[in-house]
Amino acid sequence: MQTAVSKEVTLEEIADLVYKLISNIKRAIDEVEGINEEIHLLAVNALIEAARAGESGKTFGVVASYMSELNGKVEKILKEIKDEMDIQSLSTAIMEQSLVVKGNRLADIALTNIDIVDRSLYERASDVVWWAHDTYAIEALKSRSVESIRMLEKRLAIILDAYTVYHDIVVCDLEGNIIASGKNPRIKGRNCKGSDWFDSAFKGRFGCSRVHNSPIAEDRSVIIFSSVIKDESGSPLGVLADIFRWKEFADKIVRSIPLSDKERSITRACITDSDGVVIADSANRYDTIELSRKKELFSMSRGFIIDEFRGKRCIIAHAYSQGYENYSSGFHSLLIQEVS
Repeated sequence: MQTAVSKEVTLEEIADLVYKLISNIKRAIDEVEGINEEIHLLAVNALIEAARAGESGKTFGVVASYMSELNGKVEKILKEIKDEMDIQSLSTAIMEQSLVVKGNRLADIALTNIDIVDRSLYERASDVVWWAHDTYAIEALKSRSVESIRMLEKRLAIILDAYTVYHDIVVCDLEGNIIASGKNPRIKGRNCKGSDWFDSAFKGRFGCSRVHNSPIAEDRSVIIFSSVIKDESGSPLGVLADIFRWKEFADKIVRSIPLSDKERSITRACITDSDGVVIADSANRYDTIELSRKKELFSMSRGFIIDEFRGKRCIIAHAYSQGYENYSSGFHSLLIQEVS
C-alpha cells in the first residue's frame, strides 16, 4: 500500500497562493459589479416601460422596482467588501512579503555558493602547501639533474591524474624559471618572477593569484596557488604552484542553482571580485556589476536589495566570502532576479 508523501509548503508558496486568491476575488467582484450594472440598466428601462404601459404595467413596475432595490443592496455589499478588504493594499502587502521571502531565499543560495567556493579554494591552498614538501621536488631543485627532473614530472603527472581539478602543477627555481611541469613540457624555462602567485609564495604559508587567463595554462581562466619549497635546513629552493581550473569549477556553481526552470530563466548568478568585476557568470557576460546601491549591498555579509538593474526592477541577493579555516577568497556572490 502506497502512502502519500507530504510536501512542505514554503512561506513563498503561501504568499503566492494568497496573492492568487486575492486576485481571483478581485476579478470576481469586478465581474459581479459588471453584472449588477447591467441589472441596474435593465431595471431602469423596465420602470420606464412600465410607466408607458400605464395601468397594465403596474405589476411589471413592481418587479422592476424590486430589481432596482436589489441592485442597490448588491452595490452596497460590494462596496463594504472592497472597503473592508482594501484589496489593493492587501495585494501590495502580499507582493512585498513575497519579495522579502524570495530575497532571503536567494541570499541563502548566494551564501551557499560562496561557501562552496571558499571551502574548495581552501583545499587547493592546503594541497599546494602539502605538495611543496614533496621529496621529488626538493631533490630536483637541489640536484637539477635530468633524471631527478624527469622523476619529478612523472610524480606531478600522477598527482594530476588523481586531482582533475588542476590544469597543471609546476615547479620553479628561485629565479622564477619553470623547471618541471606535470602536463606541458613546452612551458619549461618560462620565467614567472614578478607574477602575483610567485611573489606572494614568499610572504606566507602559501601564495595565490587573482582569477586570470594564464599564459602557462593555455590562456584558460585559472587561480594559481603557490608555496615555497625548502630544504632540510629551511632554506628556500624554489616554488611549487598548482593551477586550478577556475572557470570549469565556477561555472558548475553558478549554473546549478536550485531554482525551477522558470525562475532560472529570469535569474542571473555570478561571482565577483571586490570591485564588482564578474569572474563567474551564468549569463556568460563577464562584465562589471554597476548598481546605485552597490556599496550598501557589498557591505552586507548576507542580504538583498530591490533595485533597478539594466532597466528592470530586480531582487539582488548578495553574500560575501565568510572564509573557511584560515582562508578567505574575498569574493562576492550575487543572484539577480527580475521582478515580474
